[in-house]
Amino acid sequence: MATNGIKAFSRGLAESLVLGKKLNMTFKEIAQKLLVDMVAFTIQLVIQETIRNALKKDQANTEAQITNELRSQTTEMKRQAVLSLFTGGGGGFPGFANGGAVSKGKPIVVGEQGAELFIPNSSGQITQSARGTGNGGSTTVNFNINTVDASGFEELLVRSRGTITQLINNAVNERGSKNLI
Repeated sequence: MATNGIKAFSRGLAESLVLGKKLNMTFKEIAQKLLVDMVAFTIQLVIQETIRNALKKDQANTEAQITNELRSQTTEMKRQAVLSLFTGGGGGFPGFANGGAVSKGKPIVVGEQGAELFIPNSSGQITQSARGTGNGGSTTVNFNINTVDASGFEELLVRSRGTITQLINNAVNERGSKNLI
């Protein structure tokens, strides 16, 4: 921009000397050209900054999507960890395949189409559903586990390993097969 101003000043001075233009008109034209250049440059900077901010926002949105996907994958990995604990024994949650009383906040196993972990909001009664004859076939056992944090989740799994195994064995036995463990 400074180079353009020097060129305009030199050209204006030359035109004033050679062509007889008035010097005050030449300086006015130089000032107008410099002002136009400065306004154009300022507009260019504003546009560039707007584009940079839009790109940063897009990048932040992309990073948020990646973070959410990683959280989802972590949740799925936790579910898979529960399944891997089904080969051990000792302790755990009681099952209610034959019905029974339940207490508020105490985890129990229920489910018509496979075992499900249930934590009741109030005390109540589980009644036995009408089951098939137990002639074998595939058995599906589902658990839903809610925890506050990952360490609570891991502690829950360690404490419940035996119950989870027992629930799976009960489900398999109901279908007419032998225990898995």
